[in-house]
Amino acid sequence: MRATSPRMLVGVLAALLAMLGALAGVGAIAVATAPDAASEAIWIDGLRAESTVTAIQGVLDRRAAAVRARDEAAFMADVDPFDQDFVRRQEVLFHNLVSMPLSELSYVVEPNFSYAKAIPYRILFRFHARAYAPGVTVRYKVTGVDSKTVVTPWVPIIGQIGDQWVIADEASDKDLPYGANGQAWDAGPIAVTRSERVVAVFSAEDTARADYLLQLAEEGLDRVYAVRPTGWDGKVLVTAVQERRIFDAYFANAPDRIAQVAAIAVPYYDRVPDWYENGMFATTRVVFNPQQLSAQPEELAHDLAHEFVHAAMGPVTVGATPRWVVEGFAEYVAYKQEDVAASALKKAMRETTLPMSFPQDPSFYAETTNYITAWLACKMIAERYGEKRLIALYESFQGVKDQDANIRATLGVTLSVLTSQWRSYMQRKLR
Repeated sequence: MRATSPRMLVGVLAALLAMLGALAGVGAIAVATAPDAASEAIWIDGLRAESTVTAIQGVLDRRAAAVRARDEAAFMADVDPFDQDFVRRQEVLFHNLVSMPLSELSYVVEPNFSYAKAIPYRILFRFHARAYAPGVTVRYKVTGVDSKTVVTPWVPIIGQIGDQWVIADEASDKDLPYGANGQAWDAGPIAVTRSERVVAVFSAEDTARADYLLQLAEEGLDRVYAVRPTGWDGKVLVTAVQERRIFDAYFANAPDRIAQVAAIAVPYYDRVPDWYENGMFATTRVVFNPQQLSAQPEELAHDLAHEFVHAAMGPVTVGATPRWVVEGFAEYVAYKQEDVAASALKKAMRETTLPMSFPQDPSFYAETTNYITAWLACKMIAERYGEKRLIALYESFQGVKDQDANIRATLGVTLSVLTSQWRSYMQRKLR
């Protein structure tokens, strides 16, 4: 290996000193945590300066305008040309954004939330520490799907060279807000197809399955409409791209669960939950695990119907709604038109002792059999008390958190009695 020359060392040291001096000029670093935020947000005083926020907002406004005008040159004018791989990804991003049927798109910088720890040293070095990773709220609506504006977090890395501000990268730290980098447009090249009630996004090279999946999706929506015809938009956006990282974006804190999940229903609000409390529900998106896209038709149809139930019940689902009610109801609707044989139940529940109580929220997803027992609970309630009262039980948690109180109010029995009825029902079904 060739030794570094003294002249080169002097140059490197000078550059490092310049970077450290710039860092010192930015201001002190403090730590602030958003209300109920899962991630740690850090801000730098320099980012909070009005001129800096105004400049960054200007970059974001031009980006949104370029997408609306379908002007690629204007979009790329604010992209740092230094990293050619990033430039190519931004070109793909532009084409993905204009492929989406967006009736609204805007970006709003959030100066109180930034992620300086996510900025790579190579970028700090390039911009002499005049680089920022601000939280940005992306506001958008999908034509024909969304009745309300949907928001999602984004964390661009923006640097300043002279008087010019440019987007140099996108943060990918594990501590980013939930769902960051998980939008359909964040994938590689995409193709967008739609049916009457579904907009589906596929990888550009994978459109052969589009008509097939849309048909299954429409059939799944028919199942949901039969039980829940009102109270929600009735239309959905489905992301079914081949890139695993889009799906993985929703499991940053639980990567061990990824292989166990076929698809996920993601609720969206009018404010980013990691940054603000009390956001109003806007819609639910369905994102597929790409490994599941080749599943058998019956399994795919079930997955779609299950996730669409979550979309339909999203407006009335709250933190207090028990997981056994949320997931059990989704399974109840998905399987309502099917006759599940006792032999299949026995096989699924083999070597499993019947539980003494309804599955608890903290451990619900640890055992796949909890889906079965929760489904049997909701199925039993619908058969014994009627489907309307099952739905009333689901909705009751919006006002009262206590399970026993809600069960008494909607079903007229205690939690203890309902538990006993459920256990007897399972024993009969598993004979």
